[in-house]
Amino acid sequence: MSVGELRDTLGSVDLLDGDAAVRATAVSLAVVLGLLLVQGAVAAAVTGPGQPTAQVQRAPLSPTATTWSDVPSQTVSLQKQQMAVPYGGGSVGEMDVQVATNDSHVAFRLSWADPTRDAAIQSPRNFSDAVAVMARTGSQPPITMGATGKPVNIWYWRASWQFRNTSAPWSNDMYAYPHPDAETKPGQAAGNPLSKATYEQYAQNYYAKGYGSLSDAPTQPVRARGARTDGEWAVSFVRERSTDGQFDAAFDGSETVYLAFAVWNGSADEVNGKKSITLRYSTLDLSSGTFSPPAQSSGGDGGSGSGDDGTAAGGAGGSAGGGPVGFLDGFGGLMGTALAAIAASWTVAYWRLTR
Repeated sequence: MSVGELRDTLGSVDLLDGDAAVRATAVSLAVVLGLLLVQGAVAAAVTGPGQPTAQVQRAPLSPTATTWSDVPSQTVSLQKQQMAVPYGGGSVGEMDVQVATNDSHVAFRLSWADPTRDAAIQSPRNFSDAVAVMARTGSQPPITMGATGKPVNIWYWRASWQFRNTSAPWSNDMYAYPHPDAETKPGQAAGNPLSKATYEQYAQNYYAKGYGSLSDAPTQPVRARGARTDGEWAVSFVRERSTDGQFDAAFDGSETVYLAFAVWNGSADEVNGKKSITLRYSTLDLSSGTFSPPAQSSGGDGGSGSGDDGTAAGGAGGSAGGGPVGFLDGFGGLMGTALAAIAASWTVAYWRLTR
């Protein structure tokens, strides 16, 4: 139907002014088109392509190195861990991630706000601040610390390892009288890498195949350093791009690396499973030099389980987005917005044209 025919048809209806109705329709279409363009621009800004990684001459181990000031940063959201007992955490809402590489090494700098410096664990009621990177090269593993057949590589730094605090309100020894270490310090007696009295290397390299399967890796190629800067922690991890470890993530650029992050806030009693975590994977493509955080989603805090696609599934978290349900939800919301805009703009325009 042509514009003229539409005008004649509307004009034949006593309830409408044909010319005003056609002009109001044109105005409403223009408004909706502008709205969709703005919505698309906002969506692109929120979930757009990742940041390029920085190519550096020397991978900086110190998180305060001036090299980091020229490295792009991306923010990832953190949520409380509620997929496995003990549930909890969530005191840290977000983290900034920077990635720097050269021909031989890869380096990550993680920074997050934390008003307290928790580096003393001399008392049973003390817990240390800590941070971890979980990585796997190739296929995407479940977010629940991997699975059988899909192991993950975890790098872990703890503040108490680097900043052994001697300000405990006693003699800096939980047992200030003669005692057999094998009975009072069984972790040290058994050689547990988490129970050492002092540490020369502040990062630990672990493997996992699901919750409850964390194991110390035979080789320890990861280095880390932390620093306190203006009410926040900044921690750098550095490792050679390729290693001989059985489940070490490879950063040789041949395949995508899937990355997840976790933070422990000691003063919030966060330890073990009580932590702030990313519920979706970031990706690192070293062939193109791009680090991409997970796309924003309207889902909740995640579910109680995990799907093989690496996202939290089930529970109260809702749709993780990206699949057919997420697409239909987004499309439905977009159509609802468009129809509401058409109705509102047409009514206002018609009313003004017929006054």
